[in-house]
Amino acid sequence: MFLSYAAGVAEADGNEVLLLDAPAMDLDKEETLKKIKEYGADFIVCETSTPSIINDLQFVKAVKENLKKPVALMGTHVSAEPLETMKLENSLDFCIIGEADYTIRNLIRYLRGDGVKKISEIAGLAWRCEDGTVDFQPEAQKIQNLTELPWVSKVYRKHLYSCYKKYFYGANLNPLVVILAGRGCPYRCTYCVLPQTMNGHAYRKREPKDVVDELEYIKENFNDLGEVFFEDDTFTADKENVKAICTEILNRKLKIVWSCNARADVPADLLLLMKQAGCREMCVGFESANANVLNSVRKGLKQSEAMPFMQNAKKAGIFVHGCFMVGNEGDTKETLEDTLKYAKKLSPNTAQFYPIMAYPGTTAYKEALQSGALTSNDYGQWLDKDGYHRTTISRPGLSSQDLVDFCDRARREFYLRPKYLIKQIKLAFFYKEERQRLTRGFRTFYKHLFRKHGKVN
Repeated sequence: MFLSYAAGVAEADGNEVLLLDAPAMDLDKEETLKKIKEYGADFIVCETSTPSIINDLQFVKAVKENLKKPVALMGTHVSAEPLETMKLENSLDFCIIGEADYTIRNLIRYLRGDGVKKISEIAGLAWRCEDGTVDFQPEAQKIQNLTELPWVSKVYRKHLYSCYKKYFYGANLNPLVVILAGRGCPYRCTYCVLPQTMNGHAYRKREPKDVVDELEYIKENFNDLGEVFFEDDTFTADKENVKAICTEILNRKLKIVWSCNARADVPADLLLLMKQAGCREMCVGFESANANVLNSVRKGLKQSEAMPFMQNAKKAGIFVHGCFMVGNEGDTKETLEDTLKYAKKLSPNTAQFYPIMAYPGTTAYKEALQSGALTSNDYGQWLDKDGYHRTTISRPGLSSQDLVDFCDRARREFYLRPKYLIKQIKLAFFYKEERQRLTRGFRTFYKHLFRKHGKVN
């Protein structure tokens, strides 16, 4: 998504762009290199993350060896560790720090000799000097007028429509289109990587009219659309803004299904308005049942808030996808079991259980380093032997593998409850779109239901 936003800004600045999503397009490394070479690219930007950084740096090296063109990396990991990343791979030319949109635009202007005369004039950039050393400029002020950015859905439609129906998330109606109504999150959860490395803690919003204009465009241009997902860190952070978007949807009589990231503090009246405006589901981080653990990660949420929220969401007819995280500071075997019981009691429509991924650049990562909870500095350990996420965090009495094993078991216990299964069967029987989601989701979920995750080579 963020690579697509940056591609849209580069195109709007008069550049020709080729946007590839290699996994969705079923392209291996050689096929991807071939497409870039055939296109005749003068500059290549790749998006990366901590779990994939080693693989992505190997790809950067292959690009340089084959194409002899400048290459940049963007994303959360390089925003947190730009200098370290540059040192890990000598063929990497640039790292984009923070919001990439305008930094990439300005870098392209510099490379084509258009307006930007000195590379040191570009904020949010690390670069390799002629003598091999690395220099950088800190990120500029966050983009304040998000409404001026090109719609990311137009970038999807132009570049990724051929694989649009492959994008799949088990909790959502598919095909899925993911956009932003705003960037940044005012909350200070220690583990959340995007606000701490790229988006910041001030919630910057697009104009509600512009958001709904884009929803209309998506409905008209994406055949068989399942739903739109607002990937804002916390879409409901500004409740008046949510109200304005919903009111705009209703005033236009626009029939579209959408979901969002939310916090368990949305009042009942706003939930009802959201449902009327087409909201189907909210992705909500409950994380833990233990108050001390929640305090340690600065969640600022209490069970006394979460339970009424769930009841109100169910009354409004909005599904909830609940997120539960283990391995935080203060977690024990007992608190993990309490969290599983809590998840069953809340009984969201879908749930995910995951061990903490303490990303560089976050307070959680600093805590793990200081406390000794981080078991490895090797980024290659962030993936298991099958390429799935694994944690590198352990706690007293809980190894990293214990955390992964608990999540595997919690998933089975949550989803295989007879009461839950009966509820889902009824849902599939009465609603065609949910039946399709459940069928596809079950096929994917079943592959992992009894798999042993977390083992490394």
